[in-house]
Parts: sequence; C-alpha cells; structure tokens
Amino acid sequence: MKNSKFKDVLYPVLSLFFICLFSVLLLAVTNELTKDKIARNNKGAEDRLREVVFPDASSYNEKESYVECLDKDGGILGYIFVTAANGYGGEIKVMTGIDSKGVITNVKVISHTETPSIGGKAIDEGLADEYKGKTVTAFEVGKNIDGLTGATRTAKGIADAVNKAAESYSAITEGGVK
Repeated sequence: MKNSKFKDVLYPVLSLFFICLFSVLLLAVTNELTKDKIARNNKGAEDRLREVVFPDASSYNEKESYVECLDKDGGILGYIFVTAANGYGGEIKVMTGIDSKGVITNVKVISHTETPSIGGKAIDEGLADEYKGKTVTAFEVGKNIDGLTGATRTAKGIADAVNKAAESYSAITEGGVK
C-alpha cells in the first residue's frame, strides 16, 4: 500500500519534470537558432525608421550613443538619437532626428507599453508628430507641446525622451561627445 502511494506521487512528478525539461530545452534551442535573424530584422526595422526620421541623409555613421546623418559627400546633416522615458504603462522608446541647425526633422515612437485604448491610440494617431519642424528647446506638455486628454503621462513620456535627445544634441554640438 505504501508503495502504491509512492508511485501515485512519483510518476506524475517525474512526468511533469521531464515535460518541463523538454520544453525548456526546446525553447533554448529555438532561441539560439532565431536570435541572429531577430537581431537582423530589428536592425533592418531601425534602419528603415532612420530614413523616416531623417529623410535627407544619404548615409549614416553610427557612434556609441547616436547616429550621424551624412549627405552624399560625407558632410554631417544632423543626428539621430534613440532615447527612452517613462509613460503611463512603462517605457516609451523614441527615435529623434535633429538637423545641424537644431531643428527636429521627425520623432517616431519605436516601442511602448502604453494602454491600447488611450496612450497607445494617441501614439498611433501621431502624438510625436507635433515635434517635427520645431527648434530644439526644453519641451513641456501644456506649455510648448499640446497634451492629449487622458494621455497626459504618455505625452510627457514622449516629451521627456525628446528632451533627452535635445540634451545629447547640445552636448555634441557644443564641443561635447563627437
């Protein structure tokens, strides 16, 4: 009788253990086989987004914390920065293009975890488009940037990310990092 209870417990436990072990191994192998392709796809998507954020550039020169946008002769037209800030639902990752005169060429949200109903909808409807054509300054929702009712924290998160890009731009153009 004791032996029967032992089998009743041991077999299901061992079965679950091996099922879990097999699942983990299968996921690890799948991850290993696909990680390079996923990285290439992500890089390709980011490269395509660069063309949207800074359309006048002929080529790009990647630096450690930013990208130089170059004309056909290799002259610097401006810079692209990828920055992040917190919104309502978490991190909002933004790509900002700033030309050599300090004018924002475009701002695009790369990724976010905002709620689909309000914050996500505001992003999808072009909340970041408001920055295009503006001179680099400290952006503040409600002062020089319009917010969106119900998505104030999302708008503030985008403004904070663009402000980080503006700070990096200022550091580069005022003799900082090159």
